[in-house]
Amino acid sequence: MKEIYLTRMTLNPRSNQVRAEVGNPRELHKTISRAFPPVENPPDAKPHERKTPRNEYNILHRLEIERLRGKAYLLVQSEHEPDWSFLHHKDYADEVETKTVGDRYAAIENGTRLIFRLQANPAKRVANRYEYPIETQREEFDRRFKDGKIRRRVALVTEEDQINWLIRQGVNGGFGVENVTVDPAVRNVVAISEGKIKFKKLEKAGANGGDPVTYGSVVFEGVLRVDDAEKFRKALTSGIGQGKAYGFGLLSIAPAR
Repeated sequence: MKEIYLTRMTLNPRSNQVRAEVGNPRELHKTISRAFPPVENPPDAKPHERKTPRNEYNILHRLEIERLRGKAYLLVQSEHEPDWSFLHHKDYADEVETKTVGDRYAAIENGTRLIFRLQANPAKRVANRYEYPIETQREEFDRRFKDGKIRRRVALVTEEDQINWLIRQGVNGGFGVENVTVDPAVRNVVAISEGKIKFKKLEKAGANGGDPVTYGSVVFEGVLRVDDAEKFRKALTSGIGQGKAYGFGLLSIAPAR
């Protein structure tokens, strides 16, 4: 498998840039992308076909905030070694450490039990009937919608639905969620609601800053069992769920004791 790079930054809370990006996932995504080589696209590439550093180098990240200690950490994983030198003169981070984890991922075998952490956007697709649009809208409408239905994603809000979503992701990702507990009142898998994250999409930005986008944010922590090591490695490198450009999908693991 390709080499995998994992960076952990201790962000500087006194930095104006850090304070701005903690509340703006789009700006944080732009800063992370600057650490990687630019990606060329043909002039006539359609928006949904355009390559970006995120999908070209499998960039995943997660922002972790410890409010009681006033600390913020940024984790970034990628299949290309990042160059963070452009941040140094801005006092962006107090500490920056990048290491390789490809050998660690390659050594994972079926049956391995791991502690994990995942921030994700559990959602499902729903469909509504539509009234046929006027002729000038037809091409765009036909591109986005099929079978006479509008499909959109709706966030899952109950803990039961969120955990069931994670279990389904595990079927495709080569892992099973352990249901063994150390305390009968505490599950190994915990869904912690982080509320909703709102910001403006860059590609649609205009005079008013663009269309609003909302992701339901949930942090999962627990113990998993690797059932298919090859699929699991793909889940580790490609991420899980939607919204990967905005801090979702990075699966962090450690040996389970």
